[in-house]
This record gives sequence, C-alpha cells and structure tokens, in this order.
Amino acid sequence: MKKFRLLLLDANIIIEISRHGLFRQVIRLCEVHLAQTVINEAQFFDDENGNRQPIDLTELISTAAVTVFSLVPSELAELRSKFSPAYFEKLDPGETESLAYLFRQPEESRICSADKIVFRVLGASGSAEQGISLEEVLEEIGLARKLSREFTQQYREQWTKKGFQEGLQGRPWGP
Repeated sequence: MKKFRLLLLDANIIIEISRHGLFRQVIRLCEVHLAQTVINEAQFFDDENGNRQPIDLTELISTAAVTVFSLVPSELAELRSKFSPAYFEKLDPGETESLAYLFRQPEESRICSADKIVFRVLGASGSAEQGISLEEVLEEIGLARKLSREFTQQYREQWTKKGFQEGLQGRPWGP
C-alpha cells in the first residue's frame, strides 16, 4: 500500500483519530507532517464516557514518526496577503500554518481537516485536489470508520465547491 507522501493533519483530525485509537496506525501508513501550532492545539479529547484523555505526541515526535514544522511570521504573512481579512480571519493559527506549509510543497501533498474554511481556501485558490477528508484517508489506508459529517468526503466536496465559487466571484481575494 502506497503511503500518502505528505499528509498534514489539523487539530480536529488529531483529536478524532485519537478518540478512535488510530493515531499510531495512521502515522504508520502515512507520512504525517504537523505544524507546531496544531500540536499545541491538540492536547486532549473526551472519551465515550466524557472523561478527558490527554494526547501525548512526545514519543512520536522524538522518534521522528511524525515531522514537525514551524513557519516564520513572514511565511504566514505571505499566505494572509492573498486573502481578504474577512475571509482569512476564519482560519485558526494551526490551519494558517498548515496551509502556508502546504502551498510550499509539491502538488501531491494533502491536508486533512474538518473545518470548512480550510476547504474553502483550497477551492478558492484552485488547490481543491490538495484537500482530503478523514473519511477518505481512513478508507484509503484500510481503517474506515463511521464518522460525523464534518469528517466526510461529502462535507469536503461541499465546502471546496463553495470556495471555488467564491474564488470565481473574487470574494476571498485582497483587502
């Protein structure tokens, strides 16, 4: 089975795969890159009993099972400058850093998120093929699960299409 060459995970994805106990399996089957800001955002999840469970990525980072990156402010500003403040303000710091990193990578790189603004940005910027839902990742690597709507291919496609339409109308661009 071919590994995803580069898969960036958003905090909500780390939380969801941790909730399902799949994080180690996903990183074994995918080349995972994580923004430091995403790691900072994904600290815990609530289990089926409502108990808070920590997400500890220390071992995976120290053994280089995942690649951690941090961008400098000028690299983040470059991405921000491409969008109007009203469009861009919906991105949290982890999403911003992950998208800025993604756009600096080869086209076969993918970002997995459950936030509609990430998919809207990809659609508006003509990079729809670089987005992927958790449902699609898990199906491709043989770990399919029943997931909430925001983790599905249908959700990704809906918001990517919306972003593409906004891009055609010129709405997300410029101040």
